[in-house]
Amino acid sequence: MAIKSRFLISTTLILLLTGFFSWLSMRVLAEDIIVSWVERYAEKQVQYDKVRTLLPLIQEVNLSKEFAELESLKEWAKHPFNDALKQQALYDTEAFRHRFSDKSYFIALKGNEHYYYSDGKEASNFDPYRYTLHESNPDDAWFYQIMAKKLNLHLNVNPDVELGVIKLWSDVLIRDGDDVLGVVGTGLDLSGFLRQMVEKQDIYSAIVFTNNEGSIQLYQREELIDYSSLTKQSEDKSLVFQLLDDEQSRMQLKQTLEMAKEAPNHVKTSPVYKDGVRQLASVVYIPEIDWFQVNFIDINAFLPLTEFSGLLVVFFISLVCALIVFYLLLTLIVTKPLSELDLSIGSLDKKQYRAPKLNRFAGLEIKKLVSHYQKMSTSLLEYQHELENKVAERTEALSRLAKLDPLTELYNRRGFEVHMTEYMQRWQKNHHSFGLINVDVNRFKLVNDLYGHAAGDLVLQEIATYLTNVVGDKGEVARWGGDEFLILVKQNSDQDLVTISEQLQSDRESLVIKIKEQNITIQFSVGNALVEDNDTLESLLHRADNAMYAVKFNNR
Repeated sequence: MAIKSRFLISTTLILLLTGFFSWLSMRVLAEDIIVSWVERYAEKQVQYDKVRTLLPLIQEVNLSKEFAELESLKEWAKHPFNDALKQQALYDTEAFRHRFSDKSYFIALKGNEHYYYSDGKEASNFDPYRYTLHESNPDDAWFYQIMAKKLNLHLNVNPDVELGVIKLWSDVLIRDGDDVLGVVGTGLDLSGFLRQMVEKQDIYSAIVFTNNEGSIQLYQREELIDYSSLTKQSEDKSLVFQLLDDEQSRMQLKQTLEMAKEAPNHVKTSPVYKDGVRQLASVVYIPEIDWFQVNFIDINAFLPLTEFSGLLVVFFISLVCALIVFYLLLTLIVTKPLSELDLSIGSLDKKQYRAPKLNRFAGLEIKKLVSHYQKMSTSLLEYQHELENKVAERTEALSRLAKLDPLTELYNRRGFEVHMTEYMQRWQKNHHSFGLINVDVNRFKLVNDLYGHAAGDLVLQEIATYLTNVVGDKGEVARWGGDEFLILVKQNSDQDLVTISEQLQSDRESLVIKIKEQNITIQFSVGNALVEDNDTLESLLHRADNAMYAVKFNNR
């Protein structure tokens, strides 16, 4: 891949990654801002809800507590069968009834297990007694559980089927010190409350009111409200945790509820997954009614991806413009000067020099590189010619060394075979005669044994010189191996082969070598063979070798 393409691809990836991580950073920063804003919003919203909607509910709870503190009511609760105390208590409670927004109240006494209810619709001489409570009756379980758990305040949401309304009952204990005497309270119509607080809630959030267990007390989906939650089994309750998607979100919300209860009227938040999206759960504990207000806020609704579409378009256009500018600059500063340099380098293959043509936009580094290249290329061409000559000389020398015996500087077996092959080809082509003489040094091993291998090497060198002088220009001498030599006789004359062979065989006193103050006479066993029709190199060597061994064994 060309350098320009690699640079463009790398730059594009870098810009894309930079843009992506910048976008993510902006997104995270925006989410942090939204979370901080949601916390402040939730705190303000709770205070606003208290004044706008929760205040009537809190007032009803406070009135129920005050109602439970009526002295005449307490005295009657202590002596439920005393008619005088009953009349006095009913007189006082009827006077108090008008303070409740629903103009109604109920009284459930522990002593006689009677349930009384008054809404002002009866005659003046009425008796508010309605029925007798029974512990075995499931409908009356709320009364016994409130007293058993000693719940000073319990809010109970129940639908009134006959009236077609949803009522919130505030249940307060009648106490005499530590003794529980009964339960009193009033009902509040929640139909209007639901419309104001839940159905018309902010479009970005969903508000849920729960008790300490997480049972849903108020919610826009009425079918999920946990009516009469006090008397239900755990598995039958409708909990706020069931609105979440996974167990981790449920655990986080439970922990947030616990933290919120430790800091009443202060918002605690945790990220959860609800309805398949990541949401922020803001939780506030309202101690006046012992409830939690839980707001589920869809962060994506506050910070939709579409809000960043304009930024992404601007980034994309900027990226394209940056790549175009970068492409042009890269072409003028780098790639075009490099192309000129490449053409000049290519001309060197033809042993020519072409000067690179640089434009004025070429980078300073490129210009320095070209300057160094121009100096180096001219020197390189000169060195190339010198090197070629030296290589030719060295090649010839190496070729010669490969064919010579390093000790005697005669042809070795490989070099001699080349000559013999050439002469054999001449013979086969025009019958230019030649012959071979096989020369073996007699008793050469004895020299090595008596005087050592260094003396033996000296003897071989003297023998090589002697044989070269004897043969002269009539042939070539080679060391065939060890103490065996071969002579290729060109046979310019029919007697050359015989003459040289006889001279080597008969001239026994002509080669005397002095070793360690002793003269050693060297003798040879010589055999020759003249090339014949149908001869091969191997057959010719074999005949010369056999002739030499015949002489050698006859001498012994």
